[in-house]
Amino acid sequence: MPVSDELQALLDAFVARGIVGASLSVIGATETPLLLVAGLADRATGEPVTADRLFKIGSCTKTFVAATLMSLLQDGAVSLTTPVAEWFPDLPFADRIRVRQLVDHSAGLPEFEYVMPMDPGREWTPAQIVALAYTAGPPGEPDAICTYNNTGYVLAGMLIERLTGQSLAAAIRARVLAPLGLTDIFAPAGEDYPHGRLVRGYYHRPAPPPGAEARPVSEGGEMWQTGGTLTYSDDLQETTALFPMTGAYAAGDMVGTSADLARFLAGLVGGRLLSAGITSEMIDNRRPGTLSTPGTRLVASGAGVWSMRYAGHDLLGHQGSMPGYVTVMVAHRPSGIAVALTTNTGSGNRLSFYASGLHGLMDDVMARLLAPGPRPLEPPAR
Repeated sequence: MPVSDELQALLDAFVARGIVGASLSVIGATETPLLLVAGLADRATGEPVTADRLFKIGSCTKTFVAATLMSLLQDGAVSLTTPVAEWFPDLPFADRIRVRQLVDHSAGLPEFEYVMPMDPGREWTPAQIVALAYTAGPPGEPDAICTYNNTGYVLAGMLIERLTGQSLAAAIRARVLAPLGLTDIFAPAGEDYPHGRLVRGYYHRPAPPPGAEARPVSEGGEMWQTGGTLTYSDDLQETTALFPMTGAYAAGDMVGTSADLARFLAGLVGGRLLSAGITSEMIDNRRPGTLSTPGTRLVASGAGVWSMRYAGHDLLGHQGSMPGYVTVMVAHRPSGIAVALTTNTGSGNRLSFYASGLHGLMDDVMARLLAPGPRPLEPPAR
């Protein structure tokens, strides 16, 4: 059976388990790229997912932001070892936090994501997000541990704007998207995008067991503050506009097609965006991470690129979540294969199938793509 048929069957089975819609793109496994879709972009209208539909990609945004910062490093505009006190003198430990630590999760910064109110109508500034983070708890020691953190990326986005004199969205477009020819990736916190192409997002918020309302995320507690906007329900609830994009900013505001995500990661890991030395600094200089949320495959953090493991293989990439959306993008450097999987169904319970079930699908996809032996040639992507 051609690999495209096998992958389509896997994607269809994944959607049949309750995922509303999904898109899967593969580069480097066959003569032509593969693009497979399943399910619905909008349950109310019955519109199917199509190749041009955009998904919120959450923290996969971080890889684009880090690549933009590395482009500035390549141009000599910044050093990764410079203390951030040069730009953020009032930040606690600013004289000890280095630029690189903002994007490799080792700056010891407090986390804003778990305390951010879900107010769809609010417009956030990056400085307000950083201030919110410091209401969540005190900072830790810089460079003591690598623990997943969104606040560092907000600061990295602010730094990029100061270095370039552009909005973060404009800098990403000029330094990453345009050089790779990517036209279906957008940063809505700083630029307009085709809203009509965004798939609707759907969220599972079941009632917790009695007495378990305040349990931590690591034990299945809720990741986001959705209580003021969503009721408990076993049914999926639409959350397309729940998390304001300005509240995500450099930590997770981008939207895109699975095809352009796969192209981006293939270009980055394949050395077609940055020099060999800068690419290695970004990808190969990694440290083991301590994750604050379960249900991930993130192992060790580079600058915006994590080592991840699927089907027994070491891969490079990132994953991302927004209320109602989950995305994974990975690349297998030895083979040149890159894969992106986008979905429009999620949950604040990181142990839920709706939040982490796509990892099982990615295991199956990578097992098929990296199986030994020849692969049959494929027809052009649908």
